[in-house]
Amino acid sequence: MAVPASRETGAPSLDVGEFSFDGREASALLIHGLTGSPYEMRYLGERIAQSGFRARGVCLAGHGGSPEALARTSFEDWYKSAEQGFDELRSHGDPVVAVGLSMGAVLAARLACERSDEVAGVAMLASAFYLNRSAEFALAIARYFGPFARRFHLAGNGPDIADPETRRVYPRVTLMPVAAALELTQLSAHVREKLDNIRGPAIIVHSRQDHVCPYRRNVSLLMRQLAVPDKRLVTLEESFHVVTVDRERERVAGEVVAFLKKCRFPKRA
Repeated sequence: MAVPASRETGAPSLDVGEFSFDGREASALLIHGLTGSPYEMRYLGERIAQSGFRARGVCLAGHGGSPEALARTSFEDWYKSAEQGFDELRSHGDPVVAVGLSMGAVLAARLACERSDEVAGVAMLASAFYLNRSAEFALAIARYFGPFARRFHLAGNGPDIADPETRRVYPRVTLMPVAAALELTQLSAHVREKLDNIRGPAIIVHSRQDHVCPYRRNVSLLMRQLAVPDKRLVTLEESFHVVTVDRERERVAGEVVAFLKKCRFPKRA
């Protein structure tokens, strides 16, 4: 399958910066994952814009620079970045849907929990409420060593993407700050306790072959904890973790666009 392409040139899009696409009737806030960039949300943003909706891909605090810069940020800093993007979209007067990938899905859920009267819907893609067992074990050991461990970095294994060509061109991160990974676990635990505060519609997209955030644990949590009657689970079979650029990215985009259409309503007075 081809690499995600730019609408303007048709060439592979490797732009890792923030993006904004104009539209109307509804807006989508697109939030990337830990050590990621807006690149992993760009193809989805382009598809949303092609459907007539507004899309904004934010770059979270500490991302897009050095591992050391990321290590100096907290999950509260990341959440502030998401809130800033959300408030920018709110200024247009249309309903705003929070769409997140991996850690971005946890941030989107937090927005929907804490600003339930303002978030029109939440789309959680490959949610990082739970990591795989080996990662959780390693981070438990890191917590044991306290602040000393937070100064270290882990070598990355490359993106969890099934499609070989997409994996080849994906912007790689060579080092993962232990401090950032620990912040993610704190964020996830914080939001897990609040999931029943979500009031709007929700869509959950997760692959059975996700090697980073296990399908069963994350999906079971969301299907059990989300009290909203309007929730939908989409199970992918061919992708790995980064579902927004992997083999089923077209299906992911179609599901999110259909979800946005459901969340439209007249502009506020």
